[in-house]
Amino acid sequence: MKSNNSASTYTLKKPAIEIPLDKQIDKLFKKPLQKLPVFKDLPRLAGRIIIEKYTPTPVSNTTNELKSSSLSSSSTTTTTTTITENTNIQPSSDTITSIEIVDPNKKRKSKALSLKLSKDFGEAGKDNEDKLEIEPLESQETNENKVWKTVKSVIFKLSEFYENEETQNKIKSTFNIEKAPSDYQLSLPQLFNDCMDEKTSKVIKILKLIHQNIIYIGCYELKINVPYLMANLTKDVRGPEGWKINVFKGKDTTTIIHTRREEAMDKKFYFEWQLHITLSGKDLDEISFASLKITDLVFDSSVSLQFKQEVSRSLCNGNLFVM
Repeated sequence: MKSNNSASTYTLKKPAIEIPLDKQIDKLFKKPLQKLPVFKDLPRLAGRIIIEKYTPTPVSNTTNELKSSSLSSSSTTTTTTTITENTNIQPSSDTITSIEIVDPNKKRKSKALSLKLSKDFGEAGKDNEDKLEIEPLESQETNENKVWKTVKSVIFKLSEFYENEETQNKIKSTFNIEKAPSDYQLSLPQLFNDCMDEKTSKVIKILKLIHQNIIYIGCYELKINVPYLMANLTKDVRGPEGWKINVFKGKDTTTIIHTRREEAMDKKFYFEWQLHITLSGKDLDEISFASLKITDLVFDSSVSLQFKQEVSRSLCNGNLFVM
C-alpha cells in the first residue's frame, strides 16, 4: 500500500499460525505472578486505573419522578444557599490534594516561612496583614509517597470489591505499616505473599491482566490485522490520555478495558483502540471473552481532505472491530 509519508512506511509479517486473542491472553494469565511485570508496572499504572461496580438502574415511574424532581428542586434552592453561606466545602477522602485550608486565627507551631503582605502601606503602626505561609520541605509529601498512596488505594479498592472482610483487613494492615518502597519489584512480592494467596486471590488475578505484556498482545494483533497500520508506522501517545484502564465488576464477571491512544509519526492524526478482557467463574479464573477494536479517530486541522478520506476509509472512521 502506498503511503503519503514514505519515511513512516514499514513491513510486518503475519504469523504462520494465528492464535485467537482470548487464547493468547489466557496463556499469559496462567503464568505465575512472578513471571509477569505486575510489580514493575503497577506503580506507574496505578494512577490510570478506575475501578467501578456495575449497578443496573431500576426502572421507575416517570410521573412520580417528575413530581419528586419538582418538589426537590424548590427545596434544594434553599438548602444550597444555606450550605454556600455557612459550610466550607471539604475535598473527597479519595482525592489527593496539596491544598490545605488554614484557620487564620489559629497559630501554627510549625517552622514555616512567612511572607507578610501589608494591605495598608500608608497607615503607620497598623498590623493588618495577609500571610503566605510556605511549608518546610520536610513536611511536604514526596512524589514517592504519593505513588505509594495511589498503589495502596488501588489494592484496597480491589480488596473491598472482591475479598472478604478478614482478607481486606489483613491486606490493609500489611500495606499500611510499610513505607514507600525504594524498589517495588523487591518489596511488593513479599507484601503480596504476606496477605494474599495467588491461587485464590481475585485481586491478584485482576492485576495479572494489568501490565505491559497484555498491551503487547493487543498492539501486535492491531498491526497485523489492520492493513493500513501494517504499512504505516504509529507511536504511543505519552501522558494520562495515552493509556487508561477500567475495571468493571459485574454480578458474575469482571471486565478489564485497556484504552490506548496512538498517533501518526508526523502527528497528522491519532486514534484510540481498546482491548476488552472478561474474567468469569466463581474465582475469576477463566478468560471467557476478549476483543480488540478501534474506537476513535481524530485528525489535525492542517491535513488535506484526500488524506483524511484515505485514513478514514482504512480505519472505518474510528469504529473498527479488529477481532
